[in-house]
Amino acid sequence: MLTQVCKLSGVRMASSGEAKTTPDGREERGDRTAQALLAAARSAFSRGGYAAASVRDIARAAGVNPALVRYHFGSKEGLYRKVIDEAMSGLRTRLLAAFHQAGAPRERIHRVIGAYLDHLAQERDFPRLIQRALLNNDPHLRRVAHEYLHPLVDTLKPFVGRRVAGTLGSLEEVIVSVFGAIIAPFLYEPLLNDLFRRDVLSPAALKRRRRHIEALVEITLAQLLPETV
Repeated sequence: MLTQVCKLSGVRMASSGEAKTTPDGREERGDRTAQALLAAARSAFSRGGYAAASVRDIARAAGVNPALVRYHFGSKEGLYRKVIDEAMSGLRTRLLAAFHQAGAPRERIHRVIGAYLDHLAQERDFPRLIQRALLNNDPHLRRVAHEYLHPLVDTLKPFVGRRVAGTLGSLEEVIVSVFGAIIAPFLYEPLLNDLFRRDVLSPAALKRRRRHIEALVEITLAQLLPETV
């Protein structure tokens, strides 16, 4: 059945992640199919989590035959892993690029905060995708944390060390507080919209949020970093 579907769709059978090279340019068409499936799956997984998302519904949203999920990703689990990997690797690439640009530590940390806000604003499915994984006690979370989150935290340690800074507590507590302040509007958007009777993620609201976060981070950095950096 799968072989017939692949023949009809004009692609060659391949393992997950392998390029589908054909002499008549069908590789590009296969890549578009894979990207459509990834986009549909990301939306489905962020709305209802892994268990609630069906391969049939994902394929329908992508406008392709359900058998092509197996062709491109091996299984529903393979598709889910790819969605999580792409989401986290995209964030990591963005944050590390911001951090490793030239500048004083204070400037670099502010750039990372800005890059994270930009990522959340542009990738609206991302916060709920990760939240769903947490609520479902996703078995891949340890792998995700090890591969994608630890390197981000490790980049900060040479600048702030492990010392306790006044009443702020440890670096870990600071990271949790700042992280929560940044992501909260994206996770609780419907509730906050009703509470404040406005769009908390409008361009103007996000601009105000950015200024608030920058001020909050600056207060924190004043205690964590020496005055000269």
